[in-house]
Amino acid sequence: MAAPYLSRLSTVPRSTWSPAPSLSALALSKPLSIDRSRGRTSSWRAAACAAMLASAHACSRATAQRASRAVRSGSSSAGLTTCAAGDVPTLHVGLVGYGLVGQELVKQMIKEGPKLEEKIGVRLEIAAVSRSQVMALLPSNSFSFLADGWDESKEEPADLEKLGQHVVKAASSSGGRALIVDNTASDSPVELYEAWILAGADVATPNKRAGSGPFPRYEKIMAASQKTGARFLYEATVGAGLPVVGPLQALVRAGDEIETVEGIFSGTLSFIFNSWKPGVKFSEVVKEAKEKGFTEPDPRDDLGGTDVQRKVTILARELGLQIELDDVPVKSLVPEKLQDWEAPGGQKLADAFIQELEAYDEEMEKLLDEAEKANEVLRFVGAVDVKSKSASVKLGRYPKDHPFASTQFADNICAVSSKWYTPRPLVVQGPGAGAAVTAAGVFSNIMEVMNGMR
Repeated sequence: MAAPYLSRLSTVPRSTWSPAPSLSALALSKPLSIDRSRGRTSSWRAAACAAMLASAHACSRATAQRASRAVRSGSSSAGLTTCAAGDVPTLHVGLVGYGLVGQELVKQMIKEGPKLEEKIGVRLEIAAVSRSQVMALLPSNSFSFLADGWDESKEEPADLEKLGQHVVKAASSSGGRALIVDNTASDSPVELYEAWILAGADVATPNKRAGSGPFPRYEKIMAASQKTGARFLYEATVGAGLPVVGPLQALVRAGDEIETVEGIFSGTLSFIFNSWKPGVKFSEVVKEAKEKGFTEPDPRDDLGGTDVQRKVTILARELGLQIELDDVPVKSLVPEKLQDWEAPGGQKLADAFIQELEAYDEEMEKLLDEAEKANEVLRFVGAVDVKSKSASVKLGRYPKDHPFASTQFADNICAVSSKWYTPRPLVVQGPGAGAAVTAAGVFSNIMEVMNGMR
């Protein structure tokens, strides 16, 4: 039985979606076949396999035995053995994207890397870094390259295929493991996830486009992970630093039956509805969110709900629904007349949009007043209903004693109702936006790989 408050969700028509196949990773159990018709990807895989085999033969007998045990127990990926660098296994990381999140992640890696090596016996090394136009392929022990600032003398034109090959080669040479982290919000790196994973590299990302993009591409990425055992890790795609995906996966693996997942998955919209009180104009709250740096350059990107739609799609697929992004209906907060509106020449888009939004303050105030009279709050919520195979994103009303009413500032919150968690749901709540917490979510996936190398 779903939690009582779920009755407040609007009914979404049933569809004919069928459950997705199991996505659990498989250990390598047979030689990797090479399809020469696939061109460079297959050649890259063949080269990677050869390099891994050469590395394995170079290792000591004891290390090779440890690698064999790892394969039998289900661990796999580029370079399962460890023989170089004083027999300390090394995780070679390639970073794609060096903006706010990428730079924050590097800070965390530089600070915590030595501590992790001492604690768990795995070395963390940045093997390559790519910006939008340039990249740097780094030799061993190159933390100083980023710790001391970007060295333009090491730059070359960005080539993500070449970057992936470099990271895999570094891992195979040391007998370590390869991991590529995509810190962008672009589709371009996502197109290479399948190839990277087939070459034996794990992939970790806060980029939502793989999990919410075309379903056939998503299936290929997951199938590649099944085939090679290299992992696709995406905790930060839904809750940033808030653990949502991992706990959900753990519940399913343990045998729980998820019924519904719903939550406030936008830090921007959380701030807006936590701050909006009677007597305050909606446009003024949006303006405050913009001034605090919560909104995108075009606030419609937040108010339109597309970001939440992507997160809900990721969660729905995680629970077995074969859906596309457009299958998730969204009740946008952008007035219809402003959806295709363009700012007058010479005006800043955000400021001009907020000024136009003032004309709709009265309409929005009525929604808030109605909720207040019913002793309820307004919250912008994404929901997945497994039984009806449906998902939605909309503005909803919730009692003031509901978990969603307890959010503060820019909190994210996720409520999971299941066979085990009923009538009260499992609730995860906390900060879910910002470069630091997003980088922390990615770093948790990096540490997950490191722990698997112990």
